[in-house]
Amino acid sequence: MNSPDGRPPIAQAAHWVTRIMTVSLEMVLPGLAGYWLDQKLGTKALFMLLGFALGLTAAVIHLIHLTRAPGQNKELHKAEKKQD
Repeated sequence: MNSPDGRPPIAQAAHWVTRIMTVSLEMVLPGLAGYWLDQKLGTKALFMLLGFALGLTAAVIHLIHLTRAPGQNKELHKAEKKQD
């Protein structure tokens, strides 16, 4: 049975898996890069903490964009252009 947008369920599942993996990698990879940088520079968890903070911020922003209703982003962009 197809969904209202005409895609089979497996295609919808693959789409959501991609979104979830992207958000999870956005959270983890900056922290791991910071850990690697800490090891190279000999610092104690400075860049790792900064990386995880940056990753968490990016992931939250991405999640906010994902949870908006379709077309809502376009309306926000139109409103911003009118203000300029």
